[in-house]
Amino acid sequence: MDAVSDPTISVPVRRHRRGRWATPLVLVLLAVIAAALFTVPVGTWLEQRRILERRTREYAMYEDTIERLQNDIAYLQSPEGLRAAIRAQLGYLKPDERRIPMMEVPELSADMPDRWPYTVVSGMMLVRTLQRAQTEAATTSVPGGAAGTTVAP
Repeated sequence: MDAVSDPTISVPVRRHRRGRWATPLVLVLLAVIAAALFTVPVGTWLEQRRILERRTREYAMYEDTIERLQNDIAYLQSPEGLRAAIRAQLGYLKPDERRIPMMEVPELSADMPDRWPYTVVSGMMLVRTLQRAQTEAATTSVPGGAAGTTVAP
């Protein structure tokens, strides 16, 4: 009889060597899959949470801006707001008001290029200077003239 047909004879079973490292490999593979299935959604969730917080802050800023603009519109629709806007933007004065300049006019340079259109402006400035000199000369040459009076030529 041979060993295959006799059930009472035990035949040594040869185990494969890959059985020793197959279990740790499967466990590591399962751990990697579990980590991938857990970390990717958690990372996405955290990113979405940051985006949602940022958008919530932006939305609050827009709401504040809209509320401020609505208040401005309501003020401008009132008579006081309309008057204030006309005075501020168009410079209108009430009939009993007078504008007083707070700053002196700065001295400007008269040096201009010698080409058109600057020659026209230079010519006008020369004419005005000559007219002023003529007026001053006529004022000082009038005998018995009061100081500060001008005589038309």
